[in-house]
Amino acid sequence: MPISPVLRSAVWSAALLAVFTASARAEWPEKPVTIAVGFAAGGTTDVVARAVAEVVAKKLGQPVVVENKAGAGGAIAATALAKMPADGYNLVATTSTTITLDPQLMKLGFTPADFTYVAAVGEFPEAFIALPKHGWKTLNDAMAAAKATGRMNYASNTALDRMISTAVAKKAGVSLVPVPTRSGAEVVTQVMGGHVDLGYSSGAYYPQAKAGELAVMAVLGDKRVAGLPDVPTLKELGYGVASVNLILFVAPKGLPADVAKKLDEVFAAAGKDPAIVDLMEKRSLNNVVETGAPLAKTIQSHIDDFAKLIESSK
Repeated sequence: MPISPVLRSAVWSAALLAVFTASARAEWPEKPVTIAVGFAAGGTTDVVARAVAEVVAKKLGQPVVVENKAGAGGAIAATALAKMPADGYNLVATTSTTITLDPQLMKLGFTPADFTYVAAVGEFPEAFIALPKHGWKTLNDAMAAAKATGRMNYASNTALDRMISTAVAKKAGVSLVPVPTRSGAEVVTQVMGGHVDLGYSSGAYYPQAKAGELAVMAVLGDKRVAGLPDVPTLKELGYGVASVNLILFVAPKGLPADVAKKLDEVFAAAGKDPAIVDLMEKRSLNNVVETGAPLAKTIQSHIDDFAKLIESSK
């Protein structure tokens, strides 16, 4: 039976609409992308986010606007993002512990399930630091010295460092007493001024360590810091704990598959760009680049590890 002209017209209209819709989706992005940095301008997360954004913009063929939305350890930016449309036009650059740890410690306006994990570019070289005059080669030497009095103080900056230090102290049979500071830079100042025995630093120590003004007792990640190859990890020293903190780019959950695929491609390429590799070296960051499903798996493993750390530090 022949198809009526009206029906034929309707079929063609539907087919054309489908083609035009697919074509429009394939053109993503059609406008600038915004990356909100969860921390203040000038910090490591901000500097890396801006450098990565510049490379990503070239690969997307659209501007990438970076704005700072600092506060609550990155929670303000993450909370706002969780309520935004999942269209790929709004991302947040933050530290991975903002998402993997903080929601386990306090009630926040988001959970790890509220995000699509776009990319990790760079790993912070967290470490215990001290003055060279003590003569300690590793954290084991410092803990041996602490046993003389049963306690030692250290410059502290986060809830995470207090948990890590509690686990270390239990293993060593000493008490590590936190001395609160307002920033990573202040941790370095307190140690260099001789006001504390140790400091827990996320990376601000690196220039002074390279200059020989500070000694690094242990690094906290799963692997050694590229710029300090002779410094062992906490796990190598027998403490059985680690802290991995990545510079993380996230989008709201429910990102369309084609948009997620495009972001995966451009961020993976950006992480390998010579300008970004050079920045990692200058900032003493481990040159970690991970995207898509492998990154989501890594984030879940960090969540699980921190849950165990929280339990062990009680």
